[in-house]
Amino acid sequence: MSFCSVWLSFNLLLLDEKTVCVEANEKAQIKQIEGFGFDVIPVPFWEVAAFGGGLHCATADVYREGTCKDYFPNQIEGY
Repeated sequence: MSFCSVWLSFNLLLLDEKTVCVEANEKAQIKQIEGFGFDVIPVPFWEVAAFGGGLHCATADVYREGTCKDYFPNQIEGY
């Protein structure tokens, strides 16, 4: 039994503008994301889902080399 949302597979981790970490069991999602031109790194992470989080939530404190880049420059103000 899991208390997580069925949408947990959308909890991805973007490493850069072309590379995404996705739960390894999400085969259809991996195929879809690759179809959009992304490089996908499958990560076996399903056993952690029972604790209520996915890849993005579990890696909130990631330090990256380089400069900070805004991948979403056209946001609606206030959101």
